[in-house]
Amino acid sequence: MIKSEHHFQPLPILCNSESYTACPIDLSKQSGHLGYWVHLFRSHLPKLLAEAERRFSGELNLERRLDTARRYFTQYLDSISRQSDQHGRLEIIDICWARERALRAAQFDDVYRDAKCRENDAAMKLWPSLIDELDAMSDAERMSSIIKGIFAGNIFDLGATTTVDLFTDNNVDFLSTRQRLSPRPWLIDDLDSFLPQLTRGRYRNSLLFVDNAGCDIILGMIPFARELLRRGATVLLAANTEPALNDITHRELVVIVQELSCDDAILRNALDDGRLEMVPSGNNAPLIDLSRVSYQLAQAITRRDIDLVVLEGMGRAIESNFHARLTCDTVKVAMIKDEGVADWLGGSVYDLVFRFEPANNH
Repeated sequence: MIKSEHHFQPLPILCNSESYTACPIDLSKQSGHLGYWVHLFRSHLPKLLAEAERRFSGELNLERRLDTARRYFTQYLDSISRQSDQHGRLEIIDICWARERALRAAQFDDVYRDAKCRENDAAMKLWPSLIDELDAMSDAERMSSIIKGIFAGNIFDLGATTTVDLFTDNNVDFLSTRQRLSPRPWLIDDLDSFLPQLTRGRYRNSLLFVDNAGCDIILGMIPFARELLRRGATVLLAANTEPALNDITHRELVVIVQELSCDDAILRNALDDGRLEMVPSGNNAPLIDLSRVSYQLAQAITRRDIDLVVLEGMGRAIESNFHARLTCDTVKVAMIKDEGVADWLGGSVYDLVFRFEPANNH
């Protein structure tokens, strides 16, 4: 489902959907940027195929399928390198879609499923102690800690070459990462503008575009959603419809939230009264094109009159949608895990971004 026959439509709260582009850079007109991203995707491909080989070990014709995926994607990268001006506007998300097509052509689906399950299990073990810690804090202290948790959780990214080896070697964990985060002020730091809006109870209906499995969703974004619920808001959690790298999928998210809710009254009550809902975004990439979201998500947004959107993760908040404007307040939050993204923003790898954009009603 890269460009499938499913029904998609623009995000209803997207400003100027006719002129919207998902990614801020047109690679067809920026040869330096194109060269960087082609090299990055090439260098990540062996790691991706090694994961596929582990995941599908013992299956029929595995070597042939690995070669099919390698050849399909390499030919695409060669093509855009030689003839970038023949492809029209070319964005990073187009390369992501081509990679997914290559995997599907080789009958590889959800290559990182085992890695996601492993990291989900590890994060679930930390959930009770994290929630006890947060619940014992004052409101201000708790909110600050939750935001730090979003950053710390976002380090679990098997699509970023700077972090994929950390998880291969088991050299990273949520608690130590949270302690070593860059101090404020962050590279982009609008937290002091956002928190007063939150504490005044401005937000009644929130939409959170979530990112990765493991500590990212379980120890980062779900505690944030739980805090919004605690303050009386409704929350939509939008996750990928289909797998892409180690992004959490809608189906996986439903299971995780239901399991966590068994011992958590805030989540359980919100599920029971409909204030917490999981919705498939229609997406199947680590970036997201807000002009192509699922019918279910569009309908849920319209029904709930969304007043806050959070785009979480480097792919959704920076590599795509950094310049996107919505008709409601928007937060774009991510840890930078790529040198090219860091250079583009004038920062460094592991710098933090918390960008708050008030509603644009024009």
